Amino acid sequence: MSRHSKNNTARGHFTYAEMQMLDYGTKKQRLGRDSMRDYDACFLCLQTARDPVCCPEGHIACKECIYENILAQKMEIQRQAKQVEQQTLQDAKEQETKELLAQQIILDEFEKSQMGVLSKAGSVRTKASPSSPATPGDSNGKSDRKRAFELDTEELERISKQERIDVAKAIEDEAKTKKPVLPSFWVPSLTPSNKRTEYKATKLHTMCTASENEHKLSLKNLIPVKFEMAFEDHDGDNDSDTSEPKKSAICPICRKGFTNTTKLSILKSCGHVFCDSCCSKFVKKEGKCQTCGAKTKDKEIVSMTGEGSGFSGGGAKEAKKFDVAFQ
Repeated sequence: MSRHSKNNTARGHFTYAEMQMLDYGTKKQRLGRDSMRDYDACFLCLQTARDPVCCPEGHIACKECIYENILAQKMEIQRQAKQVEQQTLQDAKEQETKELLAQQIILDEFEKSQMGVLSKAGSVRTKASPSSPATPGDSNGKSDRKRAFELDTEELERISKQERIDVAKAIEDEAKTKKPVLPSFWVPSLTPSNKRTEYKATKLHTMCTASENEHKLSLKNLIPVKFEMAFEDHDGDNDSDTSEPKKSAICPICRKGFTNTTKLSILKSCGHVFCDSCCSKFVKKEGKCQTCGAKTKDKEIVSMTGEGSGFSGGGAKEAKKFDVAFQ
């Protein structure tokens, strides 16, 4: 039986055309130049950066966008810290309630034992079995010589607190033993998902999210970016006389225009941007900026990161989509 190249169902694997027709599985597609932002585009709003600034790792953004991002992160950090503080207060309040309940049980059992109503077998204090503190005389709790009676309030408070904790733990263990093993979906206290959410402060500092490897970001570390602009050359067409000339960023040394394939370097001291080759040939050797003459060191030169072009190997990016089969 003859088969068609795009309608083959007799093979043990799918052809490329059949994979394109499927709605499930993992699909990959290489992103082209249109899917990548320009070298001077903000990584937050994806538009040409207005009043651009740069982080210490070379990610460019609008000044307004990065300020809003840092402010939003700080508000989120404060919200998480407030949730953690509320949870700590709630835990302390619950622990205090348990200790008060244990203290009330201890007093009730003491009164019943004095009246001869309560037996030792039904006492919660007997089930708790707190460890009796040793007397500071001998290792076995006995002293060879008699000593004067001293009332140590701190020791009594410690023994009382330990007894309350033991009784509260015994009450909790007793409640767990009475609880059924199998979960109950119609009783709220016995549902499997009946667990309190524990809040943790995930972020402690504002971070730059331009790449997968996030790093710390602050207003002090931002570098103002200063591109040298020049008018673009026209081809001499008839339409070029009526259209307004456009400005584009160029290298101040070699006067070549910047593109996504150009590797750029920025100086922390002044914020001027150069191409990588000119920066290594002139700026690093002379130790100063070729535009304003500001002194700079090798560690103050930051390589700006870009997404590259869709045809270069370094800027290759893929979009993945995954769908579960038969759902």
